[in-house]
Amino acid sequence: MEFQTVFGPEIKGPSKYYRIPSLITAKDGVLIACADARYCSGMDNPNRIDKVIRRSFDCGRTWTDMAIVVQEHGTKQMRSSAAIDPVMVYSEKTGRVILIYSHTPAGIGIRNSKKSRGEDENGNKYVNGRFSRYILKGEKLYKRNGGETPYTVDKNGDVFKNGTRCGNIYTGGRFKEESTSYLMMVYSDDNGETWSEPRSLNKMVKKSSMSFIGPGPGCGIEIKSGKYAGRIVVPVYFGTRTFPLRLSCTVIYSDDGGESWTMGETPNNTRIIGGKRADCMTIKAKDMLTESQLIEQEGGRLKYFMRNHDARHSAAVAYSDNGGESWHDYRLDEDLPQPICQMSVIKLTGTQKPTVVFINPADRQKRQNGTVRLSEDDGETFAWARQIKAGDFVYSAAAQMQNGEIGVLFEPDTACREIKFVSFSTEWIKGNDN
Repeated sequence: MEFQTVFGPEIKGPSKYYRIPSLITAKDGVLIACADARYCSGMDNPNRIDKVIRRSFDCGRTWTDMAIVVQEHGTKQMRSSAAIDPVMVYSEKTGRVILIYSHTPAGIGIRNSKKSRGEDENGNKYVNGRFSRYILKGEKLYKRNGGETPYTVDKNGDVFKNGTRCGNIYTGGRFKEESTSYLMMVYSDDNGETWSEPRSLNKMVKKSSMSFIGPGPGCGIEIKSGKYAGRIVVPVYFGTRTFPLRLSCTVIYSDDGGESWTMGETPNNTRIIGGKRADCMTIKAKDMLTESQLIEQEGGRLKYFMRNHDARHSAAVAYSDNGGESWHDYRLDEDLPQPICQMSVIKLTGTQKPTVVFINPADRQKRQNGTVRLSEDDGETFAWARQIKAGDFVYSAAAQMQNGEIGVLFEPDTACREIKFVSFSTEWIKGNDN
C-alpha cells in the first residue's frame, strides 16, 4: 500500500508542522483536503495556526499547491492567534463547501479559555484594553456603555488612533479580543478555489457558561432523507470548566445552508451515569465526551461515534431521530477499541447494502495500529477489518471518492509534521487485493 504525503515540511507550504486532517468530495468529484498549518511548533494553541488546503481532480493521484484559506496573526507562540481543528462538509443541495474551525486569540487554548461568548447578541466582538473594556461595531471601538472612542480596527485586527497603529486585537498587548474561543466558519462556492471571509457563529451556538468550543474534527454531513433532509450537521465539543477540564460533545445544525445554526443537546445531558441523568455542568473527567463524528443511517436516523475518557477505552455511540437535536441509547461499543483518540466514520453511497467505514488507531493503550473497519448493516456491526498502518497512527479523515474508493488522510506518527493520503476499495478491506 502506497502512502502519499499531502501536507508536510517537504511540500511547499507556510509551515514545518501540520496536524488535524479533514477530507471531503465536492462537486464534480473534486477532493478537498484541509489541515492545520502550525508555525511555532506542532503543539495545539496557544500557537500560530492557519488553515491550509490542497485539492485533487484525479481521486488523490495528484494535488494542487497548498493554499492558505484562513490566515491568523503573529510570529511567536504565545503572541499569535490560532485557527485550530477543521471540519468540512459539502452541501449537495447548494454546492457549497463549509469549513468550520475554532479561533483563539494570543495566549489562549483549551485550558485557559474564558467562560464567555466573546460577543454580544448581535455578534459584536468584546475587546479588552489595559484599563477599559470595549465593543467592536463594524470598524469602530466603542466603550461598553456605548460611548465613542477614537479607535478603529481593520480586518486584520490592527487598532488605529488618528491613523497611527497602536495594537492588534488578535496578538494582544494594549488591545485584545475576549480571551475565549470562537467557533468560526468560512465557505467556498467554487469547489475550494476561493473562500469567504471568516464569520463567528458564537452568538448563535455558544452559551456564556461555555469556555472552549471547537469542531469535530473531521467531517460533517448533510442529511439526505427523512423529515430533516437538507439539514447540515457538524460535530462540535465544548468546555464548562478549564481546570480540571470538563468537556462534552454535541452537534450544531443548519436548515438554511449554513446561514444560521443551532446547537443540539449533548449526550452528557441525556445519558445515565451512576443511576442519575448526566449534567454537562457537573460531569467528572472520566465521563467527558470530546471529539466526535456521525453518519446518517437508513431513514434519516443519525448515529454518533464519540471519543471518551471511560477506562474501558471503547468508542461511545448514540442515536438521534430528530436530526441531531438530542441523542438517546448511549453506550460503549466494545468492538471498537480506542486509546482516547479521534476517529473517522463515513457512510458510503451507491452500495447494495448500507455500508459504513470506520477508521481509528485500534488499540486501547496507544495511538497505533491504524485500522479500517467495514459494516454492511448501517454501522451496527463491523464484520471486516484490515490494518492500514502498523505502529503510530493518530487522527484521520475519510471520504468516498468519485471512483467509489475510499480516500483517507491520516497522521502517520506523533511528530506533528506530516499528513499522508491513501486510498482503497471495500473489496480491499475484505481481503481481496486484486
